[in-house]
Amino acid sequence: MKNKFALISLIGLVGGLFCVIITILEVTDDYTPFMNYHTVIIVGGGTVFALMLGSPIKSFKTIGSVLKQAFISKDFNYPKTIETLVQLSEYARAEGLLSLEKHTEELDDPFLKKGLRLMLDGTKRDDLEDAMMGEVYQMQQRHRKGQTMANFIANSTPAFGLIGAYIGLIPMLVRLDNPVKLGPLMAMELASNFYGAFLSYAIFAPIAKHLILKTAEEKTKCELQIEGLLAILDAKNPREIREQLLSYVTKKEAKKVPDAGTKS
Repeated sequence: MKNKFALISLIGLVGGLFCVIITILEVTDDYTPFMNYHTVIIVGGGTVFALMLGSPIKSFKTIGSVLKQAFISKDFNYPKTIETLVQLSEYARAEGLLSLEKHTEELDDPFLKKGLRLMLDGTKRDDLEDAMMGEVYQMQQRHRKGQTMANFIANSTPAFGLIGAYIGLIPMLVRLDNPVKLGPLMAMELASNFYGAFLSYAIFAPIAKHLILKTAEEKTKCELQIEGLLAILDAKNPREIREQLLSYVTKKEAKKVPDAGTKS
């Protein structure tokens, strides 16, 4: 399992920025209302300090690495994983369960390698399943902290945008008799809403959703490996194991998995 740069995430981010910037360039020649530093202070600064208030210091320090995960793609090759598990079952069937020890170091997936070592250490079936599902649960808990922070930012930026709008609206109402003052205050009001909505719906809400989907995909991968290991421990037929695990993949992906007894 390899980590790769998620190009599609970068394309999504740059594409969203491009759509907004090109629209601004098309509709106005004066960009200063969009570069209002008061808006940056209230939306950007307010969100950061709210996150500090709502997060333990240990979690707050990880926000950079959490957001970075949206731009890292883990290559979950399900057909290859199924093929590996089927081959392991063939080795166990032909040479005995302990023969798998020599194949352990060939595995590049830490989760699968740990499960295989537990199995070779004589761990009972129920204990093996509990231990591996416990790993999955802890992984989900770790990921959920990052998802919570990303969701918090996505929900906070529109709120601070609205606060910025109120800050501009209140003095604007006081100065209704002075039209010269109304324009800048209204610009601040709308710019705050604009940046709050843009940061939320174009950046942080998609990042939070991306992190949730990544966790779900990793959970599915782990469940596939657990089911395969338990099937090997139950001494099931390799062909039966293959058919059992194919339920995790599409018909197109299933065609990539060799039949049991076929070496790739």
